[in-house]
Amino acid sequence: MARILLAKLGTDAHDNGVTVVAEWLRQAGHEVDYTGLYVTPEQVAEMARRRRPDVIGVSFLASEPVYLSARLREQLEKQGMAETPLVVGGVVTPAIEAKLREMGIAHIFPPGSRRHAILDGIAAAVAGDRRNIL
Repeated sequence: MARILLAKLGTDAHDNGVTVVAEWLRQAGHEVDYTGLYVTPEQVAEMARRRRPDVIGVSFLASEPVYLSARLREQLEKQGMAETPLVVGGVVTPAIEAKLREMGIAHIFPPGSRRHAILDGIAAAVAGDRRNIL
């Protein structure tokens, strides 16, 4: 199974969704590390450097997903982890989704994404498949 790092970037304190997803992933046999609240892209990239996840997932509700995902991508590049797939979940408008796809986000999971879709998307990201499975 995969090693997955989940994060909530910025000041977004709504982590119910990401903690549910973390439990789903654990139940599916994955090793999951969750950063907790109020972390920076630099902190997530450093944690990723140390733990070497197969995929990194970031959850957004109130934060700016494009800006923070871009900063995380930059920090991952500095840590030599540019190829680690990055997935995004949470409140993402169609315009934001398009920008995230342009940035190379592997998969995007909007609110209401079903468990199987998230598990399948994570498995696809780990396998290197960048097509969204929803």
